[in-house]
Amino acid sequence: MKKADPKNSIPTSTAEINKLRDLSESVGDFIRYWGFRRIHGQIWTQVFLSKTSLSGAELTQRLGVSKALISPALSELEAYGLILMTEDGKKTKRYSAAPNVIPVIKDILKEREAKIIATAQEKFGTLHKIHEKRGEQESLLQSDRVEELGQMITLAQFALNFIIGQSDEESLACWTEEALKAEK
Repeated sequence: MKKADPKNSIPTSTAEINKLRDLSESVGDFIRYWGFRRIHGQIWTQVFLSKTSLSGAELTQRLGVSKALISPALSELEAYGLILMTEDGKKTKRYSAAPNVIPVIKDILKEREAKIIATAQEKFGTLHKIHEKRGEQESLLQSDRVEELGQMITLAQFALNFIIGQSDEESLACWTEEALKAEK
């Protein structure tokens, strides 16, 4: 009898579940940099990729975490508009991904990142005035580097404004097209 070639066999559901958990953890790690908790990214990935809506119990099992960690995170993701909650006939809350996350991302950029950049611009402006007043000879700072940093902050503000200013459909199409170009 001929042995099955492991390269050509379909992975077991256990393998798929484990790889999905690995991906969920990676997305969780990434999303922490956006001010969310790791569990938010883990849950969102599971819900986004699932063929069917998921209950809190299913998410607890899939992620191997406690219900105490899942429950508040589900409420928070729902409040952000990243997931939607429905109840089945048994009063079990089930969660599915919001159809378009671009508006949510843009709102977060407006609320948080815009404030961070505005603060950096303000503090840079104050330092720049002091640097100019002291002059090249008296200042502790390199003039060309001061100007370069100012340009970086301006570029960050421009990029943020560009992203926020795009319509949701334009954003997704534009971002996807650029990402696909970058992959090649």
